[in-house]
Amino acid sequence: MGNIARYAWSQDVDDRFDDGPEWADEICVDRLTGEVIVRYDLGDPANYNPAYGGWSKDEYLENQKRDPRAEIDIAESKVAVPLGEVEAYAARKARREQRQIEEAMATDLFSLLSDAETDGFEFEDYYDGEVTILAPALEARGYSDVGFYMVEEDSFGPLIRGVRATDAAGKTVRFFYG
Repeated sequence: MGNIARYAWSQDVDDRFDDGPEWADEICVDRLTGEVIVRYDLGDPANYNPAYGGWSKDEYLENQKRDPRAEIDIAESKVAVPLGEVEAYAARKARREQRQIEEAMATDLFSLLSDAETDGFEFEDYYDGEVTILAPALEARGYSDVGFYMVEEDSFGPLIRGVRATDAAGKTVRFFYG
């Protein structure tokens, strides 16, 4: 039949009010048993935002000794599964595997760029520096579609930033700095 993720995340929203939801919870259902195994309030960033000490969805499962990547056959699911879930899950899994390969091959951005290319970059003002210094330096080297993202952070801000770009051959490459 086809595999799907064993654990399905969704939101439980109280929509009894015309002026918007009163509350919303993030929930995780174990499709093999049909039980809700995680529930937390989305109104409090300390429940899910690492900058506030929150856990990622994977960490919630890992802290319960569950494998966030566990799969089951769709026929084993005790809860309704959306149409197209097998195909969507396979596509997400392929993207995740491709990203893991790209990140394993990632190199330090500052070992690629020269001191002259990064002159003026200040980590304290990383966003502006990415836009005005780092991205243009990569583009001058032939990269396109340059985008930055958070790899690791704490309550003070970023510790490691990731960079995703397309090289001149059309291949996605990644870098990091921090």
